[in-house]
Order: sequence, then C-alpha cells, then structure tokens
Amino acid sequence: MRKTLKYILVVLNLVAAAGLVMVYLSVYIPPDKFWIPGFIGLSYPYLLGVNILFMLFWLVARRKYALISLFTILIGFGAFARFFQLSGKSAETTDVKVLTYNIRNFQGDYGSKEDHRENSERIISFLEESNADIICMQESRLRRNDIFNLAKTVKDLERIKHYQFASSGTTFGSVTMTRFPIVNMGEIRFEKSTNISIFTDMLIKGDTIRVYNLHLQSYRIDPRNYAILESGDIQEEKNREVYRKVARQMKHAFVMRAAQAREIRKHIDESPYPVIVCGDFNDTSTSYSYYTIKNGLVDAFVNSGHGVGRTYVGQLPSFRIDFILHSKSLKSYNFETLDFKHSDHLPIVCDFVLED
Repeated sequence: MRKTLKYILVVLNLVAAAGLVMVYLSVYIPPDKFWIPGFIGLSYPYLLGVNILFMLFWLVARRKYALISLFTILIGFGAFARFFQLSGKSAETTDVKVLTYNIRNFQGDYGSKEDHRENSERIISFLEESNADIICMQESRLRRNDIFNLAKTVKDLERIKHYQFASSGTTFGSVTMTRFPIVNMGEIRFEKSTNISIFTDMLIKGDTIRVYNLHLQSYRIDPRNYAILESGDIQEEKNREVYRKVARQMKHAFVMRAAQAREIRKHIDESPYPVIVCGDFNDTSTSYSYYTIKNGLVDAFVNSGHGVGRTYVGQLPSFRIDFILHSKSLKSYNFETLDFKHSDHLPIVCDFVLED
C-alpha cells in the first residue's frame, strides 16, 4: 500500500513538473498558431506552488525525489525571477521617474460606488504627489471634461509641461504626460481592435528617449459573469455556456495580442533611440506577447523590484500584467508597485539613470 501511494505521488509530481516545463515553453509558441499554451502560461503561480509543496514533502519523506521539482524550478529560474524578487537595486539620485497606470476610465475598482468625478480628482492628486516626470495612463477618459480635463490637469500638475493623447475611437484612450520637451509622437493602431498604443520621443538631458505607452488586447469579459466564474459551478447549462464564452474571449485575446506584440516589437527594433516601454500588456510575464516585446530589453521589476509581482487587482486572479521595460543603455532603480486602489490595476513606478 505504501509503495503504491509512493508511485502515485511520484507520477503526480512528474505531471506537475511537466506542466511547469510547458509553461517555460509557452513563451515561444505564438497563440495565433497554437492557442492552448496561452492558457498554460497563466497557470505558472499555481504549478510553481504545487512543485514547491512536492519538493518540501519529499525532503521529509524521501529526499531523492525532491530533485524532480527542484530541478524543474531551477531550469526555469528566469520565470521565477519575473514572478518574485527578494530585493532590487536602489539609488538616491536619478534622472527620470516614470509612472504607468491603467486608470479604468476613472470608474474605480469593480463594485466601487465611488463617483467618477471624485475618483478622477483622487487620481490626479495621487499623480501630483508621485512627483513622476513621465506619466503613462491607459483607459483614460477623453472628451469628457466634466470628469477629466486633460489640458487643465497638465496645467495643474507642477512637474508636467507637455502631453500626448490618442483616442481608441470612443471617448477613451491613452495619455502620456511629461515634463520633458516632446520632439515627435505617433500612434500604433491595431487592426480590428479598440486598444491602442502610442509613442513619444522626449528630449532628456540632451538625448532623445522614445517612451511607448502600450495597451494590448483586453479580454473584455462581462463583469456580470465573474460571480459564476468564481463559484466554479458547472452543473447548469447556462453556467457552462458562460465558461465556454469566456474561454472563447480569452482565446481571441491571446491571438490578437500575439499579432500586436509582433507589431510593437518591429516598431521597437526600428527605433533610432533608446526606449522605455510602459503599459498594460493584459498578459503575464510567462506569455508569448510579453516575451516577444521584452526580447532584448530589461524588465525593471526584475532589475530593481521586490516581492511578488502583481498589478491586476480586479475580480480575476491577481497577476503582474503592467510592465516597465527599457533599453540596456538605461539603468533602472527603485521599482515599486504602489498600493493605490482606485482602479482594477495598481500603478507602478521606476527611476532611471541615463548613462553619459
């Protein structure tokens, strides 16, 4: 009996380890070619936790089997580093402070009864207190001055002098605000999508830096379906249909983001200047879209962050889907995820030093 149980546990451990390996491989597989790895990538924190539990169990019960999970975790240490950091680089004197924040149209978090105008005022006050030199916002209200007046906000923010915005075709869009002179700006509009990305060339200490403000394809899940998803109830046909619909929406988003990520990657490769890439990727650090955009760049969280990376705090599981990436010629310090919950995302900030 004990021998049978041991074999069952070993097999289960091998399955969990194989799942983790599949996560590592998923970043190389375009979801528009084969979409299932996109779902597998989302399971990384859970598969990691299961493997850690197996490793701890075997260290007590039979040490040699602990090597299964230990080896699997070690070969994917890069994925672990993108998920958790003990400590990061810090510096007291820096050149530029960058903040990026998906503000969810000033609606607050899901279920919030906060007045949109009041939430807008709180967020603007927060931006002022942040002392950021560059602010990238996604899902910002535009053309609705009764809730958010962009021109007035730029005028009121002491450090901010210049701005760029682009509408996604409705009253919403992306905004980049900066204290540095803007020498060029542009938009990257995605085919068959209301999501949008913009880029802004800024003159900083005599050098031109290109700042990307990205908002990749959203899942667009109806908030009314969250209760069914969280309940896990698949007994009724109407609930099963919700799960099928959400799966289709997620698959569609994986496929759309794959094409968008390649388009962004091509644009970055053609940039004549060092880049800072900010924004809401709507995907995790174990995804094809993140890996495609990040290729050759530095993840500021990995370089100078600490703790568990998480930026989404809505009704789905919490993941790090907002990022600040940068060229290797720039040095990042003091990365921080700020505990300011007036959206379904948390804002992230990072300081930069420009090499002479």
